[in-house]
Amino acid sequence: MIQKLDFLVRFWELKARNATLGQPLGPKEQIELLSLMQLVTHDVRVPKAGSAVWSGASLPAQLIGDGTILSVEVRSVTAAALVVACTGSMSVGVRVIVRAADAVSGVEYALPCTVAWVHPGAPNTMALAVDGIPTRSTFSSPSDAHTGSALAMGRQEPLVG
Repeated sequence: MIQKLDFLVRFWELKARNATLGQPLGPKEQIELLSLMQLVTHDVRVPKAGSAVWSGASLPAQLIGDGTILSVEVRSVTAAALVVACTGSMSVGVRVIVRAADAVSGVEYALPCTVAWVHPGAPNTMALAVDGIPTRSTFSSPSDAHTGSALAMGRQEPLVG
């Protein structure tokens, strides 16, 4: 699921920039957007309201907005929306930020969304339509910051003879 999210972040970024006059796309980006649009044409409708079945492949994330932070599971990712499951819910039309991170690849995503629909249940299910320019940031683990630090100073002696 993280690979599909990573792919779609670029699509959403180009699509949002193309829709605004502030950052027009260059010729190469226009071609990239058209190519991506051809790849996601089957995926551009917000899924119908209903329960999101747990398939065993979900992505933990935080939903930030409306004065609260909810822990959610991203259960489905399409070009139109993210479908999430959680114990709480938000109102339809509320603007939120979805924050998801992948510790293995060291990538964090922030996706501006609007709540498209809410399906009550145990858990509640919501569709979040991406409606802004998402961000993708890289981070490193604390152990990466210490590479070449005091442990690597001076002559290294083997611990076992």
